[in-house]
Amino acid sequence: MNKTHLPSVLTLIVVALGILFLLALAGIFAVSSLMLLFSGGGVEEMIAAFAFGFESVLLLACAWFISQKARGQAAADQPYTFPFARWQVVPGIVIILLGIAIGGGIAATGIHWIGWLALPLLTVLVILTPIWLVIGFGSNGMQAGARWRFFAVLGLSMTVAPLIMVVLEIVFAAILVIAGSVYLVVTMPDVILELSNTLQFLAEQPENIEDTLETLAPYLMHPAVMLAGFGFIAVLVPLIEELFKPLAVWLFARQIESPAQGFVLGGLSGAAFALFESLNMGANGSTAWAVVVGARIGTGILHVTTSAIVGWGIVSAFREKRFGRLLACYAGAVLLHGLWNAAAVGMMFSGIGALAGDANLSALVPALICVLLGMGVGMGAALIALNRRFRREEQARRSSEAEDADERVQLSA
Repeated sequence: MNKTHLPSVLTLIVVALGILFLLALAGIFAVSSLMLLFSGGGVEEMIAAFAFGFESVLLLACAWFISQKARGQAAADQPYTFPFARWQVVPGIVIILLGIAIGGGIAATGIHWIGWLALPLLTVLVILTPIWLVIGFGSNGMQAGARWRFFAVLGLSMTVAPLIMVVLEIVFAAILVIAGSVYLVVTMPDVILELSNTLQFLAEQPENIEDTLETLAPYLMHPAVMLAGFGFIAVLVPLIEELFKPLAVWLFARQIESPAQGFVLGGLSGAAFALFESLNMGANGSTAWAVVVGARIGTGILHVTTSAIVGWGIVSAFREKRFGRLLACYAGAVLLHGLWNAAAVGMMFSGIGALAGDANLSALVPALICVLLGMGVGMGAALIALNRRFRREEQARRSSEAEDADERVQLSA
């Protein structure tokens, strides 16, 4: 009788809970969307419902392959390679460009029922396709290890890993806000009173994001607020996310065969998190839809590349005792992520500065856009270069293992 494989059973339970949670969210948003449809709304709610439903389907596929291991089927341990081929690149680019063009045109019309019908599917296609291509280039020609483990990594990276990161980021953000509020109460009570009156005034006005930001701009552009914003988004968030994105790689590190497989599975972890994050942040039915979903392409490259590097470092530490490499990989990933987030938050403050009448900050926007574009291209090129290096290493390793096996057979004969 086969012994119960506890890791696969526990992973299956986590993934099943994730499926139930996401299906519940999809149902809630779908009902909300239908209720708002005939009053001129519901587009963003339907995008969210479609996104959560799609994530549930992905997790169902993960659960099926993980269950094969839990049921003791031999197929679960077969080597798995991500199903990518170079012919997919051209159709993928066409899907992305056409999707952005069509969706942007639909969003620009302002006809909400057309957006309600088309934007949910287009959002998933435009976000999923570049992530597929990026992880494809990062894993091209390399095995990811046992099939069930591949889908376990994917499932955990879409459920428990994002949950841990979101909770930690909320906790640290709350601590930062509370500490800042206490400091202002003690040192500048007049500012607190003025801000309180401003917030009360805004609460009584019709909702308008631009007017709200313009009113709050003098407070948001305070040096202490900007420093706290940069510190949280460009330092603390990368430290948390680069540690926990490859959570599944940490869990399976001793079973992963080589650092090269750690690179592939780390990239998969980043792709799963990028998909989860981008689908949730892509629920935008406004005229800015094309900009919002288009910007997520660069974020996908960032998450896949940094997590792949950390995954390589993790397995190097566990399999080869290369702890210095792990620290260097983690530090490098945090630095890349921090620079990316710093440029993004810099653009945010530039926009707020423009509302406050500060033209100097607005002048930085083109430079920051160039930084993000340059980083995106550079990380994509680095991912391809690293894939080629690790692919050669894996081929050499497998050839050496095959030769050793032949020698053992000859000696035993």
